[in-house]
Amino acid sequence: MKSFWKNVIKCVGRYAIFRGRTSRREFWHWMLFVAVVAGGLFGIAATLVAIRSAAGPDTPDNPLNWLSSIIGPVMAVLGLFLLFSLLPTLAAAVRRLRDAGYSPWLAAIPVAFLIGAYHPLLDIALSGMDDTSPEIPLPLSSAYLLLTLMICLVFAFLLTRKKK
Repeated sequence: MKSFWKNVIKCVGRYAIFRGRTSRREFWHWMLFVAVVAGGLFGIAATLVAIRSAAGPDTPDNPLNWLSSIIGPVMAVLGLFLLFSLLPTLAAAVRRLRDAGYSPWLAAIPVAFLIGAYHPLLDIALSGMDDTSPEIPLPLSSAYLLLTLMICLVFAFLLTRKKK
């Protein structure tokens, strides 16, 4: 457990250093930290949204109408954490690619797909909110997100390789 926190602090300390190398252990400890914190915050927000939507209309008579005021700040904390972790994650991925013997420019591929996933994710998330149809058809949005997931998995496989 001591090495886990040591590696997380090391990644935060080298947040904008793209030179050098990162060991597999250091990279995956950082990724585990980011995934657990982001997943926890997202889980809290999703649970609050589910409880809030099951509670009925947002009226003063509803005892759970206060949940609406908590969802926004939880999502803001999630967004700030993801913004905070973006540069250290990208720097660690570039260093890890270099350590595995690949070109660090390969990190641009999943980043481009993840940035492009914003609009399809938004269309899927808002699909049941009102009667308007999404700008991108839901099957195309789902296919794009599946392709993004596959590209990220291939990228993760590259990062697990030992040094060439």
